Amino acid sequence: MPTLARVFPFVRLLDLANILTMFNIGLAFGTVYFALQRRFVLAATVICLAAMLDFLDGHIARRYLAANSAQRAFGKHLDSFADLLNFSITPALVILILDQSLSATLAAVTLVFTAILRLSLFGMPGTSAGGGYRGLPTTYSGFVFALALMGLSAGHYGAGVIVGLMALVGILQVTSLRIPKYGAPSTVACFAMLFGLSTIYFHPW
Repeated sequence: MPTLARVFPFVRLLDLANILTMFNIGLAFGTVYFALQRRFVLAATVICLAAMLDFLDGHIARRYLAANSAQRAFGKHLDSFADLLNFSITPALVILILDQSLSATLAAVTLVFTAILRLSLFGMPGTSAGGGYRGLPTTYSGFVFALALMGLSAGHYGAGVIVGLMALVGILQVTSLRIPKYGAPSTVACFAMLFGLSTIYFHPW
């Protein structure tokens, strides 16, 4: 390991939380893969899994690995890239797979651009909402997209609904909307329950 760390310096910054984040980054490619095959249920499932892992790796980092300051600084930047890729760039690509119209392209650009602004602005010191979120978190945006994709895959509406919804979601990411923050275990359980219910409702096999 010391020899490997000399060649690849990031290795010494890897711990359980950061390894989970890197795995989460890999999930983005799974989402695109399934979307290209028009297997949107699986694409939505991967996004939901990524959203839950995003809360889980943060929980592990804060609760068990907070003393590792270098790893936490590295993990903070890594997590921002993972959020941008999983919950903004990947949904934007899926939107363009569904619909290549000008409106879909604008919605995709809005989603990515506002996510970049959000992650840059609200990552600055002094921009905390005091125990909550200011604006819609990118992870929540990704989860909303996953639920919407489930409905589309069942034929309940067309791509135009998702295009409009994600344009709105993109705008909400950079507003001053106050959203309560709950603990990671509660949020993960809520995401799992909601996605499970949506699966039962949209695909009662």
